[in-house]
Amino acid sequence: MKSLAYISLVLLLSSCSHTINFRASHFAVPITGENQWDGHVAIVGSAVTKVTVVNDTSANPPRRDSILINSDVDAGDLVAANNVGVDLSLSVLKSLDVYLDNSLLGLRWQFLNHSAKSDVWVASVQGAYGTKSTSTSTTYGNDSADSDSDVKTQQVGASVGYKLARVVPYISYIHETHDVSTKVNNNHGDFGPYSDKGTHAYTTVGVSSHGKGLVYAVEYNFITIDWDRSKRDYQNAVGLKLGFAW
Repeated sequence: MKSLAYISLVLLLSSCSHTINFRASHFAVPITGENQWDGHVAIVGSAVTKVTVVNDTSANPPRRDSILINSDVDAGDLVAANNVGVDLSLSVLKSLDVYLDNSLLGLRWQFLNHSAKSDVWVASVQGAYGTKSTSTSTTYGNDSADSDSDVKTQQVGASVGYKLARVVPYISYIHETHDVSTKVNNNHGDFGPYSDKGTHAYTTVGVSSHGKGLVYAVEYNFITIDWDRSKRDYQNAVGLKLGFAW
């Protein structure tokens, strides 16, 4: 009976937490569109990194013991098809793409062998910025708690690969900085804003198609995760991309 009570308590506290999901795959390819106004639109299936910034939203005041990384991952979080996003790009100048990575809007510049057709080394650098909001509503008995987080993200990265006739194997590195502001409203009143800051660093190996028509890519990511109120953590993630290029 004591074990059952303990499990029930853990489940109750988990259900009252507030967690933010971050996409775990970004497809930082080393190439841009061959011509001005070339582009693509694609659907991305990716795992997520789950960052819990409030441990118990129902407490007075809300409990923020430590930031938890991927503490409440379920089977669905590990399936790429269960976490779908968007990936878009458009060449606005020679070798320069505007890209959209879910909520991040950025620029990618291919500085190596942009005009070459195939069998050459290629490389690019990129940078992006974006904001998003995440809300959690929890009911416990006759009470409730609402949590809202505003997330600001800065992204920089570089990628190098070898361009073959139809595909580009590549390795890339991305560094993201996340600034989070969270407010909680529960039966005890309004709390916050609480501030948190963290970084995610992605080391990636992948392969992507290039050219017009069907677009596809697959990549493996090793992620180093650092947040102010948490120990360093690590994650392995796979991402898939499928779409159309013009």
